[in-house]
Order: sequence, then C-alpha cells, then structure tokens
Amino acid sequence: MRYKAFRVRNFKGISDTTVEFGGILGASVFPFVGLNESGKTTVLQAIHTFSPDAATSELLSGEKDVGVPFKERVPRHLISTFTGRVSVTATIEANETDLKAIRAKLSGDGLKVEDIPSVLEIERRQDFKSGDFEGSYFTLLTAIKVKTGRQQKFRTPTKDERVMIRDAIYDRTPDIAFFPTFVFDFPSKIYLTDRGGRVNSFYRSVFQDVLDSEGSKYRIENDIVRRIRGEDKRLPWAAFLPVWFSHDDKPKIDHIMDRAGVALTKSVFGRWNKIFGEDTKGKELTVEYSTDEGEVIDENGNAVKTEEHDIFVKFQVKDGTRRFDVKDRSLGFRWFFAFMLFTQFRTARATNKPVLFLFDEPASNLHASAQQRLIESFPEIAIGDHALAYTTHSHYMIEPAWLEQTFIVTNRADAPDDSVIDNVSLDDGSLDINAETYRSFVNRNPNKTSYFQPILDRLQVVPDKFNIDRSSIILEGKSDYYILRYAAKLLEVDDLSFLPGLGAGTLGALVALSTGWNLKYLFVLDSDKAGRRERDKYVRDFALPETSITTLGDYLEHVTVIEDLLDDTARSKIKAELGLDKMPSKAQIKRFFQEKLATNEIDPLGAGFKRNSEKLIQSMKSRLDHV
Repeated sequence: MRYKAFRVRNFKGISDTTVEFGGILGASVFPFVGLNESGKTTVLQAIHTFSPDAATSELLSGEKDVGVPFKERVPRHLISTFTGRVSVTATIEANETDLKAIRAKLSGDGLKVEDIPSVLEIERRQDFKSGDFEGSYFTLLTAIKVKTGRQQKFRTPTKDERVMIRDAIYDRTPDIAFFPTFVFDFPSKIYLTDRGGRVNSFYRSVFQDVLDSEGSKYRIENDIVRRIRGEDKRLPWAAFLPVWFSHDDKPKIDHIMDRAGVALTKSVFGRWNKIFGEDTKGKELTVEYSTDEGEVIDENGNAVKTEEHDIFVKFQVKDGTRRFDVKDRSLGFRWFFAFMLFTQFRTARATNKPVLFLFDEPASNLHASAQQRLIESFPEIAIGDHALAYTTHSHYMIEPAWLEQTFIVTNRADAPDDSVIDNVSLDDGSLDINAETYRSFVNRNPNKTSYFQPILDRLQVVPDKFNIDRSSIILEGKSDYYILRYAAKLLEVDDLSFLPGLGAGTLGALVALSTGWNLKYLFVLDSDKAGRRERDKYVRDFALPETSITTLGDYLEHVTVIEDLLDDTARSKIKAELGLDKMPSKAQIKRFFQEKLATNEIDPLGAGFKRNSEKLIQSMKSRLDHV
C-alpha cells in the first residue's frame, strides 16, 4: 500500500489543506519548501499523526501511536474556545496483493466483502468543545458491503464489522516515522534499560532494530537486561561489579554486541559505499557496552540509587587498532551515520510494513556538499512502497528532477512582505498554513518568488566559466542565455560559449574589455528600441566594431526578443507542460527552460522552434568566426 493524499483540517495553524502524493513517477521523494516559520514542520507533524510509528511518536508525546499530543493540535488562536474537529484523512492506494490479503483476513474472521476499491479513505479525528478534548475517532470512510454465514446479499456492515474492515486495511498501511531535527544530536550513552528520556527511548528502539536485522531474534529486555538484573546480581554497586565481571552472562552479552557490530558495519558502511562511492578501507563499526549504578526517578523528581543496575551501549568506529566514539566524530559523519541508522534498520523491522519517512530540515547545519550528497541518497531509501518527505529552505537540498512532486508551504498570504514590525503583530488567526504543488503555486503566484527562492536558486544553470582567450557570445540577459543554451543542446552544438548579461545597458565593462584587449566576443542584443539604442552607444562610445555587436533581428527578421523563436506549437507545448490555462508569459517561458536545462530534459518543441533555433545559432556561429 501507499499513501496518495492527506487532507488536514484544523490542525494547529492549518485550516484545510491537502497534500497530494499520487500520480508521481520515479522516486517517491517529496520536498516541502518554504520560508522559515512557514509551517513546514506542522504539515509533517499532521501527516505523522495518521499512522505514527511507536518510536518517533514517543519522541513527540511520550506515548505510542499518538504523535503530537491531542491538546496541542487545536488551532493555536482558539486554544481555549475551539469547538469542532481536528482531522487527518488519508487516501490510500492498495494493489492487488493488498486487496487479496485483506479479503483473506476478513474471510478468516467470517466476513465476506464485496469488491474492495483500490483507493480507500480513512480518517483520524479528535473532537473538542470549548477547548476541551471530548474524544478521538478512527473511521473508514469508504463504503464496503459485506455478508456473513448463509446470507445471499451483500449489505451495509454493522459498526463492529466496519471496525474489522478498517483494521484489516490499516494493518497494511505504511507506518509513518517523523524525525525532528533534535533527534540527530547523537547521545553519548544509549541506555538499554528504561533509564533516560524520550531521545534515549528512541535510540533504544533503534538498537532493537539493529538486533532485528541480524536475524537472531534477540530482544533487549530478555537477552540483555535480564542478564544484568538477575536475582543474583541485585546487589549494592560495589558488590555487583566483581560478580558481574566473573559471571558467565557477560560473554553472552559480548556475543550479542559483536553480532550487532557486524550488522552495523554491513548495513551502514555497505550502504555508504554504494551511495557515496567511498571505500571505507577496512573500517568497522562496533558496539561497546558498560554498566552504570542503578538509578530511578522518584515521585518528587529526585534521582534515587537502586540495586537494579543499568546497561548502556556506545557506537564506535574501529580503524585498525584505534577506536573512536561516533559521538566524537565530525558533525557530518554523525549526521550521516544517524540517518543511515534510522532508515536502513527501520525498514528491516519484523513487521515488514512499508514506511513513509518524514525528515524536518535534514542536514540544515551541514555544508553544501554534504547536503547535496544527502539528497543523492534519498532515492535509495524511497524504494518499493517506502516513501520519503522532507522540509527545507536550502537550495542545496533541491533536486530539479523532483519539481513535479515538490510542495510550497505558505502561512500568511495576506501578510506584508517588507515590514518586520507588522509581521510581529500578526495574530495566529491569520496564519493559515497551506501546502501546494510547486507547479500550481508558481502558476498562480509568479511574483511571490520569496516562497520558492531556493528552487529558483537551484535552477540557475551555471554558464561556461569566463575565459578571456575563448571566443564567446555575450547575450543581453538570462532568458536569452537559457533559451539559446537549450537550443544548442537540442541541436547538439557544443562548441559555442554563451555568457549572459544583466540587460542591454549593463555590458559596458565587457565591451571595454573586448575593445581594449581585442578579444573575440560577439555581443547579441534584442532588436527592440532599447537594444538598438545600446548597440549604437557601444559602437559610438567604446569604438566597438559594428561586426562585433548585433541584434537578434540581424539574423531572423521576425525575431525582436528571444521568445520570438517560439512559434504557436512550441508555446502550446510549454503551456501544457506547465499546466497553464493560457499561453505562457515571458517569466513562465524562462522558468520552463531553466527547469529543462537543470534536469537535462531536451524536447524539440516542434519543427518550427528547431528550424528557427538552427538558423539563429548557425548565423551567430558564422558571425563569430569573422569577429
């Protein structure tokens, strides 16, 4: 099974928004982009509450299967008065294997079902009255008819039968694991007893995942903690130590830790080699453990010593005879190690259910190259029915190939853009968080670039490095550069160097350099009034030879600006590609070519565009040869 969509209503700052995961080809990776405090984390938290896995749920609430505590879900500005429902509705797509298993489960319980649709809806909701929590409900919204025993006709199920059907479906839905930023602060000790807070409890469950992956069915409580806390070892700390070090239970735990180390090395370093292409050169991961004097927290919050002692583990890197605690390694290594630990072993759990991984601002404090390498690893995680969603405001965490499945998160469409003090005074009631696909958002809001600036930054195709000795064509602006670079790729012309300017009137320095050093540059401006005026100025004021500066109309009479290369067929193709309801604007045309160059997807756009492009490029190439 996989999730197609989530509709979220009245959750914190979200009034009503739908996140569509359906209809995506390729890697099931979904970026959420937005400004700081835009509500990206809130969107992930809401999704998590539908089917939170136990370990990450405890991080947020201290309870399994809850996620964000109920009382923290209500709209913030109505915390004491809210009357209504907080709900997350999941649209789930089941394949034939899923449907067959669901029918078999229900049949074994004596319930025959009519055809189960492949798309199903289940809602989780909490009801509130005057700010007070009243109840939580988990409901199958899809209508399915049933019959039992010798009944001949299918009928509407009873309340209990609907619960049976719901549970049979839900048992196969993916778990949702949410990883807040703070969980990557690797602990120095991971207690395997119930000592420590929520983060320790989370890492204890991760260590159980490591043991599960090894295939030996070891359990922390039965195979490790029991051996530390046996009746014969419930002694004062000073008396416990000599007993423990001479006891035959110690080598048994040694053996478990050795096997866990082998599993870690194989999975983490093995995957590391595959994703990053780095040879770990014989390095190993080991699990070291030790004991601490038993300690519990009494009802007054004070630490009290006990004779039930604690055991903790630490992960180390072994390099020859040297050993290093993972906790003491570089920030980048710790982050990647934790990421591998969470993902590789989580998918190996005994339940074998798929997982939707949610990462909040992953690698935000790592340098650019580390961020780029991280997103290279995401498709390796989101394979099969697994999926991954993450929030970011870093352009290094944007992959152009995933733009169709990228979401823009906003929370204050009516907020002033420039006034800091006005933003401070906005009340929570105005912070309506919405998640919208990148394509839809930019088509509706082409001028609200601050919301998707990281994407624009990532789409900046880097021009050829400036080389004073290389023949180059200097273009008026970025649109000229993107379209002509695209045309050159389409025509497989790789011996032309294009460099973009910032407008017809901004090329003075390059013109002066060209004339002063007698460089082989061809300047190409628009054929409009401004372009012709600047051409004449450069010839007059800089003594630039007329053969070295031209306008687009010198090559193609009907072309005044670069967009004139596009005939109706090409514009219609761009319109369809961008999902527009009218012909694309100049800015939308520029964005189309940016995206295509960034993803290296070159479409002919019809015979007319190809013919115009070929004539223009060949003419410019010939002109450059005579500069």
